[in-house]
Amino acid sequence: MFKKKTVFIVGAGASKEVGLPIGDELKLKIGVKLDIRFDNGYDLSAGDPKIVEAVRHILHEKQERDINPHCHAGRIIASAMHQALSIDNFLHTHSDNELIVQMGKLGIAATIMEAESSSKISGDQRRYGQINFASHPDIWHNTFCKMLCEGVQTRDLEKLFDNVSFITFNYDRCIEHYVSQWVSNYMQIPLPDAQELTGKLTVIHPYGQVGRLPWQRNGLTSVPYGSSVEGQTLPKIASHIRTFTEQVEDETVPEKMRELIEEAQQVVYLGFSYGSMNMDLMRLRRRCSMKTVRGTALGIAAPNMSAITDLINSTMYVMGEHFMGTRSFDAVTCNQLLNDYFRTLA
Repeated sequence: MFKKKTVFIVGAGASKEVGLPIGDELKLKIGVKLDIRFDNGYDLSAGDPKIVEAVRHILHEKQERDINPHCHAGRIIASAMHQALSIDNFLHTHSDNELIVQMGKLGIAATIMEAESSSKISGDQRRYGQINFASHPDIWHNTFCKMLCEGVQTRDLEKLFDNVSFITFNYDRCIEHYVSQWVSNYMQIPLPDAQELTGKLTVIHPYGQVGRLPWQRNGLTSVPYGSSVEGQTLPKIASHIRTFTEQVEDETVPEKMRELIEEAQQVVYLGFSYGSMNMDLMRLRRRCSMKTVRGTALGIAAPNMSAITDLINSTMYVMGEHFMGTRSFDAVTCNQLLNDYFRTLA
């Protein structure tokens, strides 16, 4: 169990460890899905048929028929993905173009749902959808849960998540899905009880998520982890995704993120790219306690890491005071980082 208030800030590299696509891979997959083309004006020759079905559903509800403007917007996105830093950056650039934003969200939703289905933690259908924990023991989710539950007895479960929280910039539900099943299996409690318990774990998705898991109570569309969704359901799922522009306009979530960081004694970045737009959302506004900061830096060159360290320090600088204390950024995987700092973090 975590003895110090700890917030984990999670990026795409963390979900990569369970098989989900990151940055370049994600944006190119989205581009392929949105490059919608028809032979003879009728037969779909490129693009995702579910997205086409989703667009037709949107048009039907608006009593419109012309699919071409949406398809054109999709092709614009596809043509720019090799240039974009990420799909999020591109949608931010074109935030005033409603069709580009709508098609981008449909592409994200379709790609993430597909990725959940093929991920390492999607669940074994021969085991009624339960995760086979022996298949992938070396993922950070497993190490995190070991840290979480070390020394914990079943009578203490109500306090399990008291000192830990997550801010994940990913659209997937890997954390919530894995933790609930892990706790159920390890603590030998019914899955519904473990899911209710996991509902107490604070997990903030600044850019939204691809629907809620059926046991979650957050008002979003219910979508089982890794399920195959019909095209007509895709617009509802996509509506839960937010762009950076939309997030900035709604101060509620960033304020909650800042509160978690201000209250934390430890801040741990996992698979995070430290993008300036995302860091700005977490810029502190109140004096708080000094924080120990750890983070992964796999694949980040030393000059960039130096600039990133300065950026993080600036987000923890309030009214003439610095609140980033001991810090380390290691060129290792998320799982390796948690193993290396197992005794200092938990």
